[in-house]
Amino acid sequence: MTLSLYPLLICLLFSHIIVAFIVSTDQHTAAEVGKQVVLRCTCDSNGDSNPTVIWEKVGVEQTVHLYRGNVDDLQEQHKNYTKRTGLHAISANKGDASLTLKNVNIWDEGKYRCSVSNGNGFGEAFVDLAVWAINAEDMHILWKQDGSGRDFLSCQTSGWYPKPTVSWNDKNGNDLNGVSETTMTRDENGFFHVQYDLKQQHDSSNQYICSVKHKWMAAPERTRAAFTDGSTLIRLDDGNRLDL
Repeated sequence: MTLSLYPLLICLLFSHIIVAFIVSTDQHTAAEVGKQVVLRCTCDSNGDSNPTVIWEKVGVEQTVHLYRGNVDDLQEQHKNYTKRTGLHAISANKGDASLTLKNVNIWDEGKYRCSVSNGNGFGEAFVDLAVWAINAEDMHILWKQDGSGRDFLSCQTSGWYPKPTVSWNDKNGNDLNGVSETTMTRDENGFFHVQYDLKQQHDSSNQYICSVKHKWMAAPERTRAAFTDGSTLIRLDDGNRLDL
């Protein structure tokens, strides 16, 4: 056999061993913080019932879940995912490599890679996970004072992700955002806290409505402030029923 035949034989050998097959995912999915989500991944296993499935989070070098030899192998699993992942062995052997992720948190958001290999070949696909949190019950309107001792209304709400949009209107629908000031911070769990101050002298005969909008809400959440006299503030929780 001449040496010129060796490269051809090597190419033929590897083309037989490494065959790409189709792996499919939902590409985009979303989950609420604290809930469970299934990151779907399926493949044509070509009859091989002993696949290796690797789930990884892209960009941060985190092994989320490894399944091989018909069992879960979690020795290299990142600590952020401890006791939060599951992959059904029977389904995996039938071409369903979907991953269940429990107790979703904000830091789970990102792109994931599903890689499947077996004796017949290899394939991979990606899914983007969006995470959201809504805390419409935690909306407060209260009095604050500026440096000169002047009172103003402050709308405050916590426990949101991603960041919400907050606005002020009066009972006639006038936009008061031009005289408002936003302070937005995040806590150690990644949730946004919003403080939206109405830097305008209030009119005791008027009412002031704070609205919070969020991309995962069908409609804004509203609460309003009214006054029994020139200074006594009443927070009314039926802001959604106002005709602005």
